Amino acid sequence: MSVVSVGDMARQFTSLRNGNAIKTELAELVDSLSSGKVVDLTKSLDGETARYSGIRYSLTQLDGYGQIASETLQTLANVQIILGKVDSARGATAERLLLVNDTSTSAQIDEAALASRSAFEDMVLALNTQVADRALMGGTRVDTAPLASGTEMLAQLTVEIGGAVDQATISATVDTWFNDPAGGFATLGYQGDTGALLERRVADNRNVTLSARADDPAIRDVLKGAALAALANDLPGLSRETKSSLLQEAAAGLYGAASDLVAVQARVGFAEAGVERALTETNAQQTSLKQAQNDLSLADPFETASRLQATQVQLETFFSLTARMSQLSLLRYI
Repeated sequence: MSVVSVGDMARQFTSLRNGNAIKTELAELVDSLSSGKVVDLTKSLDGETARYSGIRYSLTQLDGYGQIASETLQTLANVQIILGKVDSARGATAERLLLVNDTSTSAQIDEAALASRSAFEDMVLALNTQVADRALMGGTRVDTAPLASGTEMLAQLTVEIGGAVDQATISATVDTWFNDPAGGFATLGYQGDTGALLERRVADNRNVTLSARADDPAIRDVLKGAALAALANDLPGLSRETKSSLLQEAAAGLYGAASDLVAVQARVGFAEAGVERALTETNAQQTSLKQAQNDLSLADPFETASRLQATQVQLETFFSLTARMSQLSLLRYI
């Protein structure tokens, strides 16, 4: 009968391997007990990691949706601020122009017209607001100001009006410039995107449309009213009566544009509410999935402590046996 023996070198390697395995398990148990999480998740789940991987994938998606929703909510809030500034300038200008009547002096009329020019430029400046070098009111075109400057647009209107000094011609020219879909404001005033409205996906089943742009008809009407009043100051050769009539017409136009501008603000507010709901739902799903993920990776403290104690005893036994074997000598058997 043949006898298979293990050489001293092989025995030494086997001993080292067993000792390292015990030490590794002991270190993992210490980490698990201190962190409360299992170190080897695959071993803990007996290789059934599909559910855990699915949870991680879902959390990654939700993180992305949450970031988009937060950024969109901030954008919409800034858009509301812009619209608020435009509406505030509109209301203040309309109230000032209502004070102009047939008995107003030339100085009062000129002062109201000059203030209207300042209000028009303030509106344009607000609509050209950029956040983090991104324009907010130009649709998908975010790399340039949505509108030409107020000074440039008024200069273009002055050229279009030419030498006309009667209210009807001036008013009709301004109206045509702002409403012509193939020229005027559409090509020389508005510089943003004119395609489909910008949409953002803020949740798996929810898209939000960013519908407020500087070429919105409601915003265009406000700009038209303010520009008409501003031109009463810019155009040469106008009589006091013509200036007064232009300012009164502008006041009526600015008041008439209020309801449509409020409707734009309401659309933005509705979009804000939708994003907030999506963000709330996303946060709730994240909380639920993180709890499930935590449950799968949680280490039982009592079981871990018991295994740690048993492994400590195993390691002590291993060291004891190793020490005894190292003391073996042939002299003990002679």
